[in-house]
This record gives sequence, structure tokens and C-alpha cells, in this order.
Amino acid sequence: MSFNFLTLTKNDILRLFASFLLGMITGITILNLLVGPQLDQLIFEREELLSEIESQQTTLDKLEESLAEERRKVIQDLTIEIENKIDKHIKQELKKDIFEILKSLIGRDISKVDGKLLAETLDGRIIIVEKKSYKLNFLWIIIQPNAIISFKIIEEK
Repeated sequence: MSFNFLTLTKNDILRLFASFLLGMITGITILNLLVGPQLDQLIFEREELLSEIESQQTTLDKLEESLAEERRKVIQDLTIEIENKIDKHIKQELKKDIFEILKSLIGRDISKVDGKLLAETLDGRIIIVEKKSYKLNFLWIIIQPNAIISFKIIEEK
């Protein structure tokens, strides 16, 4: 007596394989029909976001460039030069006192600094160091991010 409970013929195996393939193709098609529009929407949104990132990066670059230009238009440092030869300690104290007078220029927009008014204000000004009077004779000024102001000092008697 032969027991044919789990025996499959070649035709049975081919039918099972064909049914399996047909089921896979049908499942993939249905999945594609269900997920396809969502996938298409996600691809569309991704491209929009990439475009928006590129646009915002361009804007950011231009703003940084503009900000860098703004930084260049502001007085960032102030150098005081004294042309004549006087005692180095007195010269140091005079520079310190002149800097105290002019320190409000740092951070100010270069286009808003009036060099002529500044010259008229400083020329002839008297500064007292160690109980001696020193008169400032304004020589020249360079108004740029690293501003330079030059004086000749005359000791008053």
C-alpha cells in the first residue's frame, strides 16, 4: 500500500510556483497602486524642500556677505600717533587720555563720522598730565575700520 499523502508531481509544483508568482505580482501591483501616490508626494516634497534649502542658503550667504561689508564700514580700532619726541611715559599717558576722549568713535559707522568736526574739536585742546599742560595740534586723521589720528604735542608753560 502506497501512501501518497504529501507527494507532488512536477505539474503540481509548477502550478504552485505559477500561483505563487501570480500572487506576488498581484500583491506588488496592489501595493504599488496604494503606496505609489504617497511615494510620488514624498518625492515632490523632498524636491521642494531641497529647492527651499538652496534658496535659503543663497539668502544666508548674501546676508553674511552684507554683514561682513557692514563690519568693514564700522570703526573697529583706534590708533593715536604722536609725532614729536617727548618722554615715553608722558606720551603713553597722553595717548591714554586722548583715547578716552575718542573711544566713542569705536563701533560708529564710518560714513557718520565727520572728520572736519573731529579735527576742529581736537585741535588746540589742552590735556594735563603730571601737573603739566600739553596742547594738541591736530595733524591728520584716517577714518577707516582701523582709524588713525595723528597729533603734534606742544608743552604749555
